[in-house]
Amino acid sequence: MECKFHSWLPSVPPFQTPPPPVQALSSGDTPWAAHPLSGFGLVFQLSQRAGQLQFTQASESAQMVCGLSAQALLRSSTAFVGRIHAADQADFHASLQASALHGEPWNWEGRILTEGEIKWINIRAAMKRIDDKETPGRPKVPCPPRGEGWAEPSPGGAHAQVQWNGIMINISHARRRESDLRDMAAHMERAREQERARLARDMHDELGQLLTALKMDISLLRRRLGHDDAQLNSMTHLVDAATAAGRRVAAQLRPAVLDLGLSDGLLWLAEEFSQRYAIPVSHQIESAGELDDLTAIQIFRIAQEAFTNIARHAQAKSVRLTLARTPGLIALDIVDDGLGFTPATQTSEKSFGLRGMRERAHLLGGTLDCASVPNHGTTLRVRVPCTECGKPADAPTSGKPISS
Repeated sequence: MECKFHSWLPSVPPFQTPPPPVQALSSGDTPWAAHPLSGFGLVFQLSQRAGQLQFTQASESAQMVCGLSAQALLRSSTAFVGRIHAADQADFHASLQASALHGEPWNWEGRILTEGEIKWINIRAAMKRIDDKETPGRPKVPCPPRGEGWAEPSPGGAHAQVQWNGIMINISHARRRESDLRDMAAHMERAREQERARLARDMHDELGQLLTALKMDISLLRRRLGHDDAQLNSMTHLVDAATAAGRRVAAQLRPAVLDLGLSDGLLWLAEEFSQRYAIPVSHQIESAGELDDLTAIQIFRIAQEAFTNIARHAQAKSVRLTLARTPGLIALDIVDDGLGFTPATQTSEKSFGLRGMRERAHLLGGTLDCASVPNHGTTLRVRVPCTECGKPADAPTSGKPISS
């Protein structure tokens, strides 16, 4: 049974089988040279034996996709592998070997270096294990069902090899559009945070001054009418409540403590949450060092939304907050022992809180993973790359619980 491509391929005739020997191939006489899928990208057949990669088929669109001719690919796979961006090399080999090990389709995206530019490519291929010494009287090794595990070939299995039939597509344009959209989103987020900061300042300064003046007028009236006047006492309580509400709203718009850094902002957030909801928060908050405003604010907003979700839905009895910085990476973990939720809830159309947190992480080029089991709590893991603008302090903030 021959391996076939899955639904991601357009409806076109399948590859011709069996292909001619690689030694007899050229871009002119191989039936793959002008394959119907060549209009979409580079159609290829890639084999691996004893850890060595070899292109055994390639269409003429190779030059357009990866900057190498079909003949160059057939002569040596080293030319292609050498063009993969250094930052993507490990992921390329890991995805390739994972496909070979588990017998699953190979799907990889990464950057390659061509003359004068960096291209993004997407590789999708069906995998099968074959025998390079198949004879007419010897049956071919069937392609296993998806998901069935593969054992690594034993040292004695010298004839066994892995083969991928697939297509390589230039997705640089889509990636550029995605980058442009991300830049636009970052610009809008900066503008939104600047507006929040302005509103917080105006509320603190202007509203605060008006309420202070009102309270002074009430004090003057009290001297005339006496300290036991019930209406003046009620007005005083209302002014105090309005002042407290103004401070709370200003802090939610833009906590002033964020000016001291992300670590202090998260510590303030944990204390505020614990005092307001009477839920103890244990924490291990290392110094985040010097971060750009966008990174610090977005990580803080993710934590803020996570605490809001815990207060509204989790019915948790305790929360654990961890912030760590390693070279080039900020790690934020928030764990609660609440009700949890099912995986279907994460993809629900109404789960805007989780979607918003994930989009904030993606805006920074990071990731957000959420693991939850009903009645066993939820774990939120955020990983964000960061530049080494400053050296984080050696001593972490106290890890003792904050209780109300």
